[in-house]
Amino acid sequence: KDIHDTIRVKLMAKLANEYLEQGNARMSVEYIKSSIKLAKKIGYIQKLASLYNHLANSFVALSDYQKGMENHFISLKISEERNNKAGIAVSYNNIAIVYYNLADFPKALDYLQKCLKIQEELGDSYKIAAAIGNIAEIYNELHEDSLSLLYQEKSFKMHEEMGDKSDMVASLNNLGKIYRRNHEFDKALGYHNKALAIASELDEKEGMKQTLSNIGADYLGLNEPAKALEMFFKAIDYSDVNTDTKDMSGIYINMASAYKKLNKVPDAVLYLEKAIQLSKSAGNLKEQKDASESLYEIYKSKNDFKKALFFHELSKTMNDSIVNVSKNESLNSLKTQFALDRQELDLKSKADAAIQKEEKAKAQQRTVIYITITVLILVLVFSYLLFKRFRITKTQNKVIESQKILVEHKNKEITDSIVYTKRLQQAIIPPVDMVKQHFPESFIYFKPKDIVAGDFYWMQHVNGHTYFAVADCTGHGV
Repeated sequence: KDIHDTIRVKLMAKLANEYLEQGNARMSVEYIKSSIKLAKKIGYIQKLASLYNHLANSFVALSDYQKGMENHFISLKISEERNNKAGIAVSYNNIAIVYYNLADFPKALDYLQKCLKIQEELGDSYKIAAAIGNIAEIYNELHEDSLSLLYQEKSFKMHEEMGDKSDMVASLNNLGKIYRRNHEFDKALGYHNKALAIASELDEKEGMKQTLSNIGADYLGLNEPAKALEMFFKAIDYSDVNTDTKDMSGIYINMASAYKKLNKVPDAVLYLEKAIQLSKSAGNLKEQKDASESLYEIYKSKNDFKKALFFHELSKTMNDSIVNVSKNESLNSLKTQFALDRQELDLKSKADAAIQKEEKAKAQQRTVIYITITVLILVLVFSYLLFKRFRITKTQNKVIESQKILVEHKNKEITDSIVYTKRLQQAIIPPVDMVKQHFPESFIYFKPKDIVAGDFYWMQHVNGHTYFAVADCTGHGV
């Protein structure tokens, strides 16, 4: 109750972060809103960008991507206005994550590339590793396994060297998912068991949930549906079914696959319908598509063609929303540009290289000629500009000298006027002797910041009463 407001802002932000890490995103939103309100009230501007960023992350955890995006862009604007490169990079990264959740991979990749560029300029190893890991996840979704594996391993190695155990869990989970998609289920399970050991050591709720869910998916691949279900139910134990809508829909889809393998079709349908409902409320197109495809296959096998057709069309609609021609073109362009920047893909074949070599030789000859002509032209132009500039400078110096004399004169007039005003003020202020006469044990501390004080005091003794006033001016000038 007795702490300073600045400390209160920071403490509420820390509480919000703790609630978010424990999976209670709603409480996180409440605390961070209170923190923002107080920060604005006391003018704690330098903290606002990170607070809005945290508020956005809390909304994303609640699958409210619209509010999440709105607050990320507020945070970005504040960082841009303050020219805070680190803050800008953080916002780029978090905006990319929202686009990733909305399956808009071109925009996600674009913002991550911007983020990575700034982090490399700043030399922040931790955030470089995080950005690289997020880029790997996008390539993972696009089934670009070689690129995804390359970036994910690089990200994991950086986190391992820095001893960032929480991020090692995330990287190990992502590496396992790549191997699982390539049907190397034993390898995937190995990575996920390593992740589980570290997450258990940290007692990290989110890490445990993600890892157990991944281990369940590995057992599905190994055709052990009973073990898979056991892992999924354990993952649910670490989830808040009221808030973790995005994660829960993915878990429900995998649980439905396990029930199908166990020939418990009604249970599979139940969880797939739950998954569609959750993914729809979360705006997760990919999981709506996956759940719809599974329901289509179930109803088709049961000869319920009406429902099968409904879910087939829903799946197709979701797929068209996720991947369309314009998105693909944009994505391919971004991937190519990123490959150029990273220098990790060969852009031309050996035949192209031979042609380029010949063209390069010709170009060099032309370049030498062009440079020679350009240098001569530049020398002439520069000489002319130098001469012209000399004449202008000479004229400007004369003007500056005359203006300097005028300014000095005006400054003397203004200073004299202020000094005279001081004399007027001192005439109003009672002398110390007069004050001492009526208040013998008093003292006066009067230190004007400038020549004329913005404050003054006054005293008058009338009919046995002493009137004393201290005035604080709203503003003062000459």
